[in-house]
Amino acid sequence: MAKILLVSPSFESVSLISANEKNRTGVKIPANSHYPLGIAFLHSSLEKNGHTVKSLFLNSYSYDDCFKLVTETIRSFEPDIVGFQMLTSNRISAYDLMEHIHENYPEIKVIIGGIHATIMYKQLVKKFPYAIAILGEGEITFAELADKLFQPNANLNEIDGIAFYKEGSLVTTKTRKLIENLDDLPFPKHDIFFEDGKRTSVCLLTTRGCPFGCSFCCLDVISRKKVRKRSIANIIAEIEWLISKYPRITDIWIHDDTFFIDNERVIEFCDEVIKRKLKVAFTCSGRMKPLSEMMIKKLEQANFKKVLLGLESGDEGILKTSHKMITQADVINAFTLFSKSKISILAFLIVGLPGENMKTILETARLIKKVQKIKYVYYNDVSVLAVYPGTEIYEIAKKN
Repeated sequence: MAKILLVSPSFESVSLISANEKNRTGVKIPANSHYPLGIAFLHSSLEKNGHTVKSLFLNSYSYDDCFKLVTETIRSFEPDIVGFQMLTSNRISAYDLMEHIHENYPEIKVIIGGIHATIMYKQLVKKFPYAIAILGEGEITFAELADKLFQPNANLNEIDGIAFYKEGSLVTTKTRKLIENLDDLPFPKHDIFFEDGKRTSVCLLTTRGCPFGCSFCCLDVISRKKVRKRSIANIIAEIEWLISKYPRITDIWIHDDTFFIDNERVIEFCDEVIKRKLKVAFTCSGRMKPLSEMMIKKLEQANFKKVLLGLESGDEGILKTSHKMITQADVINAFTLFSKSKISILAFLIVGLPGENMKTILETARLIKKVQKIKYVYYNDVSVLAVYPGTEIYEIAKKN
């Protein structure tokens, strides 16, 4: 069995003016905030397969502190494999660490995964021919890879869902099937984010995937527009296990891409929370539709305190070209439904989508003012569009 170090390295702190060496300060993530469930699922799945695993969550660390901590851990832990969770926003620190490992510990196998590695694998394994890229969901693939890597004459072509360089050529194996039964996965290793003894909030996934195709989102590459759902019994079992292990937990963040896709399922979940008298507060995100009055009533009874809704723009034209599949009428309806509950809501906004101009920005402002009269939302920040590889707007940007 292998010793495996999993790393989610330092995010770049990128200003709108420049992104350079001096900007490598990490992104300030509030204590008690979100953590990468992808790493947590990998950790528990690899442990289940008998491997010894250590994980480092360093997104908020400065570049120098991240580099120092990873290299010190490599010296003390002596891993056989180092796996990097590579997002577009932390790829630079991952590159530098990969080069350091290869130069100083050539015997260590380097594996990259995550959304950026899945999308840009051709570029990445060409630049880092000693690395192996996991494409898409990694739990089963990584475990198979860890089992096979140190076998004599191992044939990596037999492992679905990876890319690597061999004899100067790119090898991409058969596409890995999506994990159909999410209940088969062990609960994610939440423990690695509770080590400071202070955390009171926990992150939770009840589904994977989204059937929609917003122009600014790159999720399709992994989820293939398919939604898979954990059973309510499995989700409740995880929550009760967490509360039992960490009685200080007060809040649970549900990080599903489309939690409201099935209103009846949400109601079933809420009924179980109410029935079991789970004393925690919930936050979730979801789409402006479908929303039923009964579901919102159940959310409130189950102690949902905050709901984050995807709006992005108030301009009908931009909503259409972004493939949001919602209208101003849907937004007004959503605010009207939530106005009858004590749940606070926030509608995400993005400035800079294709077609944006001062007229469309003012149209967004007008819509927000209108819905604020229905249910007030305070805004202290509006997101500026980030252009990610694997999105429609990335291709539009390249063409222009």
